Amino acid sequence: GGVRSWLAAAMHLYLQGEKIGVDISKEDLEDKFSKFGAIVSIWVARQPPGFAFIEYEDRRDGEDAMREMNGRAVQGCDIRVEESRTRGNRDGGGRDTQQMVKPGDWPCPQCGINNFARRQECFRCGTYKPEGAGEGGGGGGGGRGGYDGATPP
Repeated sequence: GGVRSWLAAAMHLYLQGEKIGVDISKEDLEDKFSKFGAIVSIWVARQPPGFAFIEYEDRRDGEDAMREMNGRAVQGCDIRVEESRTRGNRDGGGRDTQQMVKPGDWPCPQCGINNFARRQECFRCGTYKPEGAGEGGGGGGGGRGGYDGATPP
């Protein structure tokens, strides 16, 4: 166990079904989904209902559950199960970094630390904000590639 393996291997599932949070409770989901493996948490939406998140400790268990349960009926309601893209997809589930980085923030090309959008220079090393940093970007291998052409020749 331990934190390392959890970061590397956890899997979040997103469940959709009109009865989730109405006729289908957290216990019902636990009952149906725990047979696939260790569940870290289950979160059921109630306002508005209709969806839930299940987090598995081990990615393979989550994949099994997704395969088996997608399109299956729980309490007479068909459920769609897919991998959640909304939670913890940054740094493999590190919650802190997720909340710290906001749209427009930019990584310093010199020391790599994250700077707030309003800063014009890095608060740690004083390097100036690269042209176009923080605009749209993101998704490139660990923040690199957003400032090519902005580095001096």
